[in-house]
Amino acid sequence: MEKQYVEYRDQGYWIAGTRVSLDSVVRAFQNGLSPETIAIECFPSLTLEQVYGAITHYLSHKAVVDDYLRRVETDTETTA
Repeated sequence: MEKQYVEYRDQGYWIAGTRVSLDSVVRAFQNGLSPETIAIECFPSLTLEQVYGAITHYLSHKAVVDDYLRRVETDTETTA
């Protein structure tokens, strides 16, 4: 059975079963942080497996997630 690391809920993508957004993990990864650093220093509530799962999901669905991240950024700028 395949494990699900990312889920869509509340109009956003989240690390499954947590309150950590996929956005935050992906942004940390895009800024050059290693999965180990993301898990230990940025989001200690996540396991290394969850971080790797989230990054794998991002890389496997890069076009969709990048589009989502652009929309979120635009929405944030519009409401600010």
